[in-house]
Amino acid sequence: MYTSKIRPAIEKYLEDRPNEAAFLRSEFNGLGKTRSGVDKALRAMVKDGKLVRVGYGAYVKAETIISPISKASAIVPVVLTETWGAQLLRKLGIDPQPDSALRAYNEGRSTQVPAWFAFDVGNSRIRRQIGFGKGRLVYERSK
Repeated sequence: MYTSKIRPAIEKYLEDRPNEAAFLRSEFNGLGKTRSGVDKALRAMVKDGKLVRVGYGAYVKAETIISPISKASAIVPVVLTETWGAQLLRKLGIDPQPDSALRAYNEGRSTQVPAWFAFDVGNSRIRRQIGFGKGRLVYERSK
């Protein structure tokens, strides 16, 4: 199967999942005969701004926005980091929960709004660097 046939298959796969924004590389394995063909199609989609790569084997749907001030275009994920981060962690087999600071704020034990978003990953051993641009997912481990 050539890249010209794999890319439409990947695009259809993405269209069939409108409520999902984050995808693992392994989800696309069955869409092509060779791994390199699928990788080429994914690289082309990243280059065209249809996807952004957020980590090793992790992709998020993307869109191009134009800044109203500088008129410069930028490629950004279609959903917030909290959304695609939670989806990606679930696909990796981790049950993401709000971190202790957010739980304290939501329960009324604190009036301080958390400065950043973190995921409580329980006793998971995740070490992956997942993020886009300068931002990275922050993990908190509870026992």
